[in-house]
Amino acid sequence: MPLYKFGDGDLFYNQIKAHPSSSFFVYDSKIFYNNKATEPGSFVANATNVPVGHVSLFEYNVDRAEAFADILNGTVVIGHSSSATASANVPDTGIIYPFVYKGLSKTSFKGIKRADYLHNYIDGDVITGSYQLSASITRKRYLSTHNFNDAGLSGSALKNSLSYASRMGPHYNFPSGSSVATNVIEIPSIFYGSRIKKGSVDLKFYMTGTLMGRLKDSRQDGALIQSEGTEGSAHDGQIAGVVLYNEGFVILTGSWDLATTFEGSTGLVDKDHEGTAYAAADASWLNFGMGANDKVTPTSEFSANVSASFGINFAGTHKIPTVTMLAHANKGELNYSNNLTYMSASQTTLSASSGDSLYLEKEKVIKNIHSSSYADPTGSLRKTTYITKVGIYDEKKKLIGIASLAKPVKKTEDRDLTFKLKLDI
Repeated sequence: MPLYKFGDGDLFYNQIKAHPSSSFFVYDSKIFYNNKATEPGSFVANATNVPVGHVSLFEYNVDRAEAFADILNGTVVIGHSSSATASANVPDTGIIYPFVYKGLSKTSFKGIKRADYLHNYIDGDVITGSYQLSASITRKRYLSTHNFNDAGLSGSALKNSLSYASRMGPHYNFPSGSSVATNVIEIPSIFYGSRIKKGSVDLKFYMTGTLMGRLKDSRQDGALIQSEGTEGSAHDGQIAGVVLYNEGFVILTGSWDLATTFEGSTGLVDKDHEGTAYAAADASWLNFGMGANDKVTPTSEFSANVSASFGINFAGTHKIPTVTMLAHANKGELNYSNNLTYMSASQTTLSASSGDSLYLEKEKVIKNIHSSSYADPTGSLRKTTYITKVGIYDEKKKLIGIASLAKPVKKTEDRDLTFKLKLDI
């Protein structure tokens, strides 16, 4: 099969910008991502082997059950078994996980502290990691006494980002020493790519299924403006928070009451970013997202939280590099095939010459598939092939990709063809 080199005008490098949407719904300390609950597996309760509302970062161990009994008794190992010390064995836990041996290379995992590596392991010990890593949204609630922009973990880390974003408006101004109560929703980048799309953020606060208020960045400047409020309708049009599009943070400061009728006499019970419980006087945007990995326990402990639910919708921005390749099949080329159907049937390939034992290969006859208007004579021979695949090779002539056509393309000697191949990286 001949090989052809791509010419100067045959390769095009582009970038596609996509905006996939993401949806989270938080209720009763449970998170539902894109309206998906548990995906039952054959061996585990959730086939992805990560909590509901999370996405798997490695997508390993799908529907794999962990063999806890074998871990404890150490009877099942991978590879050789050391009789001298059990710590040199690699347990077969039933799931995929990374491991290294402590030795001269001093190789370890990022999560292992230096002191632990030096004192808790000896040479030859197996150090293990985990592929069951996942990501989801997280909520952190800062009280007015936490000084969000100074002592607060999120505020101090985002101080420069907030200062840079303030060019879009004064709603990003969080002065040093700010005692404003804040509610922070952290969105991992795996959900939005390079940045959150402006104008796509939509937050909804429900009580007993009734929409109490809605926030949208309708001006596309990061300001979250309330609309569709019921009891808090007097605050419609006010800014209740901001969005950091590049960092994936939603910071809410709206403290006005949204749902007096539904709260009852005790109000909502919330927890701050340190896990300390406190009674919230009103249901406000400061309570938005309760139960999103913020240590707020389900309704078995805090019955007042049963009626509160929250919707978070946004679109991300993913930049996908693409390569477009033009593969040419020129006239008079690629009109021979090693496929047996290319030759006429019932042909013998070898024949014996007279008088000796010499065998010669007969000239093969190409099957003529060109028809004519008459049964005899048939149409003149036209070498015809059908192209079904296009292979892509590297500079060392190693096959690195195959483009399969949905339908074979007829190639005759007088026909030029160009195949447009596209690869997303």
